[in-house]
Amino acid sequence: MIRRVTRLAASDFKLESIDLYITSRCNRRCSYCFLPDAYFDRTQHMTPATVAAIAAWASGAATEITVLGGEPALHPEFTAIVRDTAATPIRVRTVTNGSRQFRAALPAVHQALSRVAVSLDAPSATVVDRLRGRGAFADAVATVEELRAAGVPFDLNCTVLADTVHLVPEMLVYAEASGAGRLNMHWFSPVGRGALHAADQSVPAAAWRSDVLDVVADYRPSRQSFTVDCQVAFDFPVPGADRGVCAVRDRTNLQFLPSGAVFACGMLLEDEALAAYRWQDGALLRRAGDTELARTTSPCGACPLRPEDGGHRPICIYNRLATV
Repeated sequence: MIRRVTRLAASDFKLESIDLYITSRCNRRCSYCFLPDAYFDRTQHMTPATVAAIAAWASGAATEITVLGGEPALHPEFTAIVRDTAATPIRVRTVTNGSRQFRAALPAVHQALSRVAVSLDAPSATVVDRLRGRGAFADAVATVEELRAAGVPFDLNCTVLADTVHLVPEMLVYAEASGAGRLNMHWFSPVGRGALHAADQSVPAAAWRSDVLDVVADYRPSRQSFTVDCQVAFDFPVPGADRGVCAVRDRTNLQFLPSGAVFACGMLLEDEALAAYRWQDGALLRRAGDTELARTTSPCGACPLRPEDGGHRPICIYNRLATV
């Protein structure tokens, strides 16, 4: 008996954007990264041909591709990938830690990039360098300055840790003053490297509500072009919290890894056996077995892949609270 394999079209999903992890190389080894040690230990690059094939597959459904790593600028063909993808109908965004390699590539790609997100977790060189390594803060700041000079719209990505939660009010002010269009704030999920090296850095649910969500809700930007977009994380009764949202079940997200594994949930990348899909021979295929799809059957009312915290149930990481 020949088993039929179903090829999935982009129109089978509800995609606005897709994420491409084009390389597993990184110039940092942050202890709280959501990707596992094994991901960085095996140097893998997504080929330009694969990127082009995925972009063609997504065209007409997704309007944006986000290029990630590791540090995406460490891909030996980063410049060509960005420029070639930008020549398609899909916008190209990238996320960088502000590496010198990214700054070196910027003159060649700045017109091709619709936006850039710079990872910066605190408004302090001492804190950031302790978390990410020597020179991390200076790299991020230098990159922000060059993006601003080149006229490239940029955002700041901030993972809030137990060691940095007290700096949230300062981070809001710093991000707005930097010229960023958005501050994207994440609750630290202890997965990947984070589970092994920084498990004590998760902000408890109650503190997340009082020290992050309430602070964000009360913040009033002084310029209309700046917003704060914060992960709700738990089923708090705040605007934007919808326990029924699930990126896996709702088919609203896809993350392509260099190995060919494709996930719907960005917090499961530590275990490729959980990937719901696989990119193979120019097609997206659904995988059978105990994948993220099997683990998120409806109804569940909250994310079944994360535990409760003090009676607060976790919700999808893509559920956000934004300033208005």
